[in-house]
Amino acid sequence: MEPQTEEFLKLINQAIEIAQQMCRDQQLKQPEFSYSQHLNGVLNVLQSLKNQTLTGNLESSGGSGTLGLARNVADWIEPLDSPLLHAVGLIEQYYQQHF
Repeated sequence: MEPQTEEFLKLINQAIEIAQQMCRDQQLKQPEFSYSQHLNGVLNVLQSLKNQTLTGNLESSGGSGTLGLARNVADWIEPLDSPLLHAVGLIEQYYQQHF
């Protein structure tokens, strides 16, 4: 596997871990507004992205395309300095620079 693919998968796995931890935290707290539905959606997208990368089916960004992850997460997450938003931002940045 190419080093850039390995690094990309590492970033995806880190974001998956953060989202899973947030899901566990949500289940314990049961706040008024739960992010569970959003988190499950992000987890599904991250897993799909991981699978596409592993199978070589990830479309090229052409240097300017995005995955829409950061925009999606920024629409609902608070605070905006959330570790998950940071993690998906790194994925977006790496995707644009290396794919």
